[in-house]
Amino acid sequence: MALVGNHMVLTASAGAFAFKFMLKGAAAFEVIYASAYMGEDAQELTAIAIVPEAYLSIWAAFELACVRAVRPRIRRRRDVYIVGGTNAFFDPTVDWEDVILTPELKTKLLKDMEAFFSSGVNIYRQLRLPPFRKLLLAGVPGTGKTMICAALARLAIQRGRVVVYVSGSDRDGASFEKIQRALQAMVAARFPVSLMVEEFDAYLRGDDKARVLNVLDGIESPNNPKGALLLATTNYPESIDERIAKRLGRLDRIFVIPTIENEAQAEAMLRHYMGGHWQASHNAVVGDLIKQPGAFVREVALHARMIATHEHRTEVTLDMLERSVQSLLRQLRSERDF
Repeated sequence: MALVGNHMVLTASAGAFAFKFMLKGAAAFEVIYASAYMGEDAQELTAIAIVPEAYLSIWAAFELACVRAVRPRIRRRRDVYIVGGTNAFFDPTVDWEDVILTPELKTKLLKDMEAFFSSGVNIYRQLRLPPFRKLLLAGVPGTGKTMICAALARLAIQRGRVVVYVSGSDRDGASFEKIQRALQAMVAARFPVSLMVEEFDAYLRGDDKARVLNVLDGIESPNNPKGALLLATTNYPESIDERIAKRLGRLDRIFVIPTIENEAQAEAMLRHYMGGHWQASHNAVVGDLIKQPGAFVREVALHARMIATHEHRTEVTLDMLERSVQSLLRQLRSERDF
């Protein structure tokens, strides 16, 4: 048992237990069950049960009931299922229209996902392949990969799909066991499913890497007849070795999410974060935003708006915005010195 949020759930864990079985018209019996990690690998869990020989069939039925109890049963909801986090669900609030990318890249991303569910699933099934599509978003931190995932999750829910998110935020961190639980949920679902895994490279360590390979194109690939799509992200694509990144079929598409590429994109993003404080004069700083990640623009706008608040001003002047840009650039230079 493990505590997730405010609820106790069945899970695989080390420990020792005594199970007592009460039978109608017969004497009760007990089974001693113990499990332990036999090596450094957190997945190497070995278990033994001491069962009276006459009751082996009853113990086998109990084991089957336990397996069914821990197998995720997911239904369509208006929010996202979380595997491994401190909460069970979260509500994605980012609209696809709020994602600021070049029109070409934004169109490619959306078309790839929608084409898979609209026609690609049938193509996979005609070829007798599990309908499992795998996309990777790669880019330096702050380029908006998390925002893209949230927007695509919201869009998927609006179109009647189930969305599952694997979280590494709890004390167990990034473990293959979480991905395995998410895959079980994908297979058990009676609806098309999108699985989202951020910082995918964190799951490619030690023996977990071989397990991930089996999931990506081996016999462990999820086979949901309605279609399953993996959307993974990484800040460090170089840490994903060639057996995954350059082996066709293991990742179907890799989308590079770049820093801000041109003034039009920079202005659109700055307008978005300035909101009602936007002024035409703010265009003067747009050139300083090119080649920066979207998170930089967000912080520039927030800091400038905070300057106005501290100075008891109702408008954000160009001078405030320029001070904000220079302050953050100095901060970036300091971080490189560190």
